[in-house]
Amino acid sequence: MDIEVRALPQLSSMLIAWAALLLLYLMLRKFLYKPVSNFLNARKEKIQGDLDGAKALNEEAVHLKEDYEGRINQAKLESQQIIENARKRGEEVREDIIAEAKLEAETIINKARKEIAREKEIALQDVKSQAGEMAILIASRIMEEQVNMDTQKNLINKFIDEVGKSKWQS
Repeated sequence: MDIEVRALPQLSSMLIAWAALLLLYLMLRKFLYKPVSNFLNARKEKIQGDLDGAKALNEEAVHLKEDYEGRINQAKLESQQIIENARKRGEEVREDIIAEAKLEAETIINKARKEIAREKEIALQDVKSQAGEMAILIASRIMEEQVNMDTQKNLINKFIDEVGKSKWQS
């Protein structure tokens, strides 16, 4: 058996190996590399699209959050303003009620003063008429009885006591 050992392979076998390798490379590139590469590119684009979509959603969520926080702050300000307006309106209503009550009290006091003045006038008229009647009665009694000064004073005092008791008790 004779084995031949060569340091360099034969040119024909080397060319066949190179041709087979080139053919294998071209076939793998056409049937395996391009579909796998297309698949990986599509997956990469999908992942990038998902990341971009997530980023956009995140930005939108941040924007919505800021918008909602702004609305909440605005609602708080509006509620504080409504409360302040209601408090002011309550103060105004309270002051109006107090002013009305004071006016009504003054009206009642003025009516009472007028009524007191009227009653006082009526009482004075009664006293005048009674004094006139008493004077007439006293004069008639004095004329009926001719009396001296002491008797006249006693008669007047007695008459005043009688008239005073009967008039004030009735």
